[in-house]
Amino acid sequence: MVSIKEDVSYPELISEVRRHIQAEKTSDLEASKLSQDILLGGKRKIDSQVGSSKAEENGNSNEKKNNVGNRNPIENQIPRFRDYTPTTVPVATIYTENEHLGIFTIPPAIKTPVNRRDNTKYCRYHRDIGHITEECRVLKDEIERLIQRGQLRNYVRNGGPATGDTNRARKNYARQARSEPFPHQINLAEHKNKAPRLSNEPIIFTEEEASGLWHPHKDAIVVALRIASRKVYKILIDNGSSADILFRSTLNRMDLVGAKFNPIKSALYGFTGDSIHSEGVLNLPVELGTHPCQHIQSVEFVVVDCPSSYNAIIGRPTLNAIRAVTSTYHLLVKFPTVGGIGILKGDQQAS
Repeated sequence: MVSIKEDVSYPELISEVRRHIQAEKTSDLEASKLSQDILLGGKRKIDSQVGSSKAEENGNSNEKKNNVGNRNPIENQIPRFRDYTPTTVPVATIYTENEHLGIFTIPPAIKTPVNRRDNTKYCRYHRDIGHITEECRVLKDEIERLIQRGQLRNYVRNGGPATGDTNRARKNYARQARSEPFPHQINLAEHKNKAPRLSNEPIIFTEEEASGLWHPHKDAIVVALRIASRKVYKILIDNGSSADILFRSTLNRMDLVGAKFNPIKSALYGFTGDSIHSEGVLNLPVELGTHPCQHIQSVEFVVVDCPSSYNAIIGRPTLNAIRAVTSTYHLLVKFPTVGGIGILKGDQQAS
């Protein structure tokens, strides 16, 4: 409100009125700007909240998309290592010989439903069914991790491929065998230092161990073993065989569901020179010995379809892998294990 003094002149009166009008306009303009700022601030706040909500929705959506392919982490898991250090023995053997040291981390549980797993395959690392120890990708990663940390170095292959099923691989192996030093050679005198985990008791055969046999005899060592949790009889222990063999008729009777073969490029040859074409290679766990002197070995069986007096043949690959010593006179096979000297007794009647 404008107050007018009685003694003020007309020009002064007009000037005073204009000043008040200008003041009111300025006040109205500031009020208008303030209200605009309030409105815009509220809009910015609302936009910010909407943006955050959309970001959360997008994040949840992406998370759902990412979870779609990971329902079976053991089956679909991408290994942490793209390349693995070559080893002198299978990864299943490395784990079996070193699990008592407590250097392996506990693996994640297999989340694939039990009714969807292959119950003929057992993983010693997971202590569960679904896949065999040799095919366990988590174990391969764990062993590679330990090797890169400087452990398990005695299992590392020091260059060059081992003998294989191609001409080039065999030539490389023969060339390597002629070189000095031989990377795959095991110095038995230093065996104690390289593998203290296994029993270093001397492997001997006594006359008493042959006392229960008929003598003289020409019998072969024929044993019974558990292969893929199936008891298989009439298995020939053959130092002269360069392959471990499983006959197709035996495989059919074992009724292994979902057994998958890996291709093999070379044929098998007998002492007559005749060749036998295989159906492929099958990896199966084999239990050797009895507790506590027991060893579980992942064996690469060459599957052949031909008549035989035996159900399977254990040849040099497995015998060398378990460091076995055989005696046909005693019909015995002995090999070192963590718990002592393991023994396989031949069945003279079955041979």
